[in-house]
Amino acid sequence: MSRSLLTEPHVGPAQRAPRGARRALGGLGALGGLAVLAALALLGTPSAFADGTWRLEQPAPPAGAPFKVPLGAPGDLSFFAPNRGLLAVEGNATIPRGLLAWDGTGWRQLSTVCGGPADTTRIAWAAANEFWTVTEPSQPRSGAGLGLCHVLDGKVVGSYSTAPQSPDPFRSLNAAACNGPSDCWFAGVGGQDPSGRRVGAFHLHWDGASLTSVYAPQGRGVTDLTFFGGKFLETTLVGVQPADRTTPVSLSKAEDQPFLVHKIVGRTFSNEPFVPVWADGVPRDGTELLAADSTGSDVWFAGGGAASGPSAPEAGGPVARAPIAVHYRDPFYQDVPIPDGTFPTNARFGDVAAIPGTTDAWVTVVPYAERASKTAKAMVARIGADGTVKEIDTLPSSGAGRGTAARIACAAQNDCWMVTRAGWMFHYTDGSAPGPLGDPLFSSLITVRPNESAAQFVPDTPPVDDSNLNAPPDTPDIVVEPPPTETIKALLKNVKVKLRVRSKGRDLALVVTFANRRARKIQLVASHKKRVVAKSKYVKYKVGKHTIVLKVTRKKYPDGLKWKTSEDALAGGDDDGSVTTTTDPATGTSTTAVRIPRSAR
Repeated sequence: MSRSLLTEPHVGPAQRAPRGARRALGGLGALGGLAVLAALALLGTPSAFADGTWRLEQPAPPAGAPFKVPLGAPGDLSFFAPNRGLLAVEGNATIPRGLLAWDGTGWRQLSTVCGGPADTTRIAWAAANEFWTVTEPSQPRSGAGLGLCHVLDGKVVGSYSTAPQSPDPFRSLNAAACNGPSDCWFAGVGGQDPSGRRVGAFHLHWDGASLTSVYAPQGRGVTDLTFFGGKFLETTLVGVQPADRTTPVSLSKAEDQPFLVHKIVGRTFSNEPFVPVWADGVPRDGTELLAADSTGSDVWFAGGGAASGPSAPEAGGPVARAPIAVHYRDPFYQDVPIPDGTFPTNARFGDVAAIPGTTDAWVTVVPYAERASKTAKAMVARIGADGTVKEIDTLPSSGAGRGTAARIACAAQNDCWMVTRAGWMFHYTDGSAPGPLGDPLFSSLITVRPNESAAQFVPDTPPVDDSNLNAPPDTPDIVVEPPPTETIKALLKNVKVKLRVRSKGRDLALVVTFANRRARKIQLVASHKKRVVAKSKYVKYKVGKHTIVLKVTRKKYPDGLKWKTSEDALAGGDDDGSVTTTTDPATGTSTTAVRIPRSAR
C-alpha cells in the first residue's frame, strides 16, 4: 500500500533486537514481546542501518493549542514522490477530519473535505496533481454511506455517491489504486446488488470519463490494491468482509485453498498463482493478506492468520498462523521464509511498505483480530526478500506508548513514515530533506466539495462509443448486466406493535411482529426523547415471520422506533399501513415511522 505523515526533536535511536533475542520472542503475547524488546533497547544495541533512524515528527499544533496533539486515527498514508505525500485522518476534537499534505519540508492541512472514518478512507494517486479518495458522501447525503472524491490541481472536481434506494448502490470499499488519470480501480467487500443478479466482490472503475460498477467473480473481500507491470494486483481476505466468518458463496471457481492475490488486466479478473506455504496446524483457509505495496521492480504483500472465513478462531482464541510476508518479482511469488519464533503467533502484519532501491520492506506488527490500541507502543520490522529480519523497532524507544502502528509508507530508501492508531507520526530518515515543489496542489486549503444528487448516478455500463476507438477489451470472465428496472419491494412487511403488560402493570414490553422478504441483518431501536432506551440484537433473520420483544419502562416509555438493516433501502410497510416510509427526493434518505401503543397508566 503506497502509504505514507511535523518535526519534533530526535527522541533517540530506534531499538533493534539481535536476531537470537528476537527468536526468544516466540510464544509471547504482543505486549510481552514489546516488553522484551524495550528491555533490549536499554542494552544499547547498535543500529543495523546507520543511514537512517526512526524519530517522532509530529505536525505543529493548530492555532491556539500550546502543545503538539495526535491527529486522530489515520485512514491512509500515501506518497507520489519524496516531496509529495498525503495523509487522511479521522480527526478529533482539535484536529479537523480531512487530508494533510507533505511538500518535502513539512506537513500541513490540505483539505477539510474528502476525509472520513479511518476504517474506510483510502487514497489513490492518478498523477502528481491528481488523486482520488474513498470517503464519506458530501452534502446532502453526508453522514452515512460511502462516496468518492476526485481532486485535480487543488480542487475537488468530482464527488460521487449513491442514494440508499439506488438500484446499483455503492458497497463498502477498502482499497484504491490508479494507473494514470484514466484508469483507477476501487475495491471492497463481497456482496450482491439489490436484485441478487450480480454477486461477487464489489468494484468501481474510472475510465477517465465515468465510473462503472463491477462485481468480481471471486467474492472474497478485497483489502488492498497496487499497480505493477501493466496490471492491478489485489489482496483479499478469506471471507467477504473483515471478521465475517461465513463462506463466500460467489466463488466462480472452486478453490481447495484460497487464492489471496487477484489480477486485473483491462476489465478481466483472474487468480494469481500464489497460495501460502502450508504451516503445520493451520487450516488451508487459515491465512489472509491485508496489504500490498510496489516499487518499480518488486511487490510486497503482508498479512497473517485469517480473522474471517469459516476457519477463523473465535475472538480471543489461539492463533496458529504466524505473520506472513510475500515477495513478488515477476514472474515468481515467494512466501518469505521468516524464521520461526521471530514474531508472536498472536500477531499479524497489518501494513507493508516496499523500500525503493532495495528488495526489502517495512511492515507493521499488530495484534491479531484485536481493536488497535491508542496507548500501546508501535512495532515495525524491516524484512529482506530472503526472509532475513533486519530490524525490529518499538516506537517510541522510551516513554509512553503513542498507539499501535497503523499505516506505513516509504517515499525513498531512507525516507519512510509510520503513523499510529492515535495519529502520532514517526519518520525514518537520514536527516536529508527533498525540498518543496512549490506546486499549486499545496497552495491553498480545500474546503469546498460539489454537492451530490440523484443525477450523479454511477452507470453500470460506460456511454456508447460509436467510433470504437476507445472500445474496451474483451472480458469473457465478467458479465456486467444493467441494473434491473423492476421496483424492489420493501424489506419488511406486516409490521405490528403491541404493548404487553404483566406483573400488575410493573412489567412492560413492546412486542413487534414483522415479516422480511430477504435474509438480512435487522435491529429494532426504541428511543425516548432521542435517547436509546431499548434495542434488539443486530442479527441476521431468515425470510419469514419474526417477533422482537423490547422491555420498556413507564418513566422512559419509547416515543420513537426505527429499524437498522444491512440493506441500504430501509423497511416500508406497504401491506397493512402500520409502517409509513417517506423519501426525501433531494437527499434520497428514508424515514421510517412505526405507530407505538400508548403506555399503560
